[in-house]
Amino acid sequence: MWSDRVILGTAELGTDGRENAFDLLDEYVRLGGRSIDSAAVYSDWVPGEAGRSETVIGEWLKRRGRRDDLAIITKGAHPPLGHMDQPRCDEASIRHDVEQSLRRLGIEQIDLWYLHRDDPARPVAEIVGVLQALQREGKIARFGCSNWTVPRIEAAKALPGPTFASTQVLGNAFCRIMNPLADKTCVVLDAPAFHQAVTHRMSLFLYSSTANGFFERRGNSLAPHRLYANPACETAAAALDGIAAELGIHPGNMIVAFMLQLAPQVRTIVGSRTAEQLRPVWKGGDTVLPAEAVHRIAGITGMADFLAA
Repeated sequence: MWSDRVILGTAELGTDGRENAFDLLDEYVRLGGRSIDSAAVYSDWVPGEAGRSETVIGEWLKRRGRRDDLAIITKGAHPPLGHMDQPRCDEASIRHDVEQSLRRLGIEQIDLWYLHRDDPARPVAEIVGVLQALQREGKIARFGCSNWTVPRIEAAKALPGPTFASTQVLGNAFCRIMNPLADKTCVVLDAPAFHQAVTHRMSLFLYSSTANGFFERRGNSLAPHRLYANPACETAAAALDGIAAELGIHPGNMIVAFMLQLAPQVRTIVGSRTAEQLRPVWKGGDTVLPAEAVHRIAGITGMADFLAA
């Protein structure tokens, strides 16, 4: 089973109040979850409290005393919201965000810290050098990159000393046939990025792993998220429904299991808003698909090249 590779995403954590947030975190740990993913900007797009996600996690950690048995993952160096054309991968911004996250989370060291975006105009060695220094100082245990391209990651992996241990991109069973993203600073999983992570043995964290609750919406007769509202996704979904019916499992669980089964490096981030939403999604980490089903799903979703050696 791969449930230890199901990561709790917290982009909206706390927007429904502390009680609901604590219930969700409690349920995640009760189910066996061990890694919580946050970011300095979560959920600053909701008025009222900056850094809400990290702050809530910090309050929960203090109240529950769970720091030692959980991996705390967070991200920084994100451009200002509303100004995505203004990179923040300079040393001052990186250090500011790391220190801020440590304070909000109430911890002494971040287990895995991601650059939330890249600055293609800045040398990779300069950026990685700052992260290596922060690692030496004990403020971050490991570091990685989110929404970085294959060539930029390759350049980082060629540097001497510690480098990216992980990469994080948008990835799910529909990511090869979904509509184009409006935010061009986001990177969508493709075969080169997948094989790069496998070759370098980097953990590959996939956000939007349930395709914004695609099959939950479908089961409730709701339209899919706009990213997946196209004929290709609809055709694939109908075929996936058929496979899930054959296997006797929920299609939403099946697509999470599919991603996890692609490689040991894969981690699926699930952004459930409540404990009730989390429970059924969690089953995807406890589902083992026949190899034949994995190949069929890959063919249906345009991901056959992910399976190539």
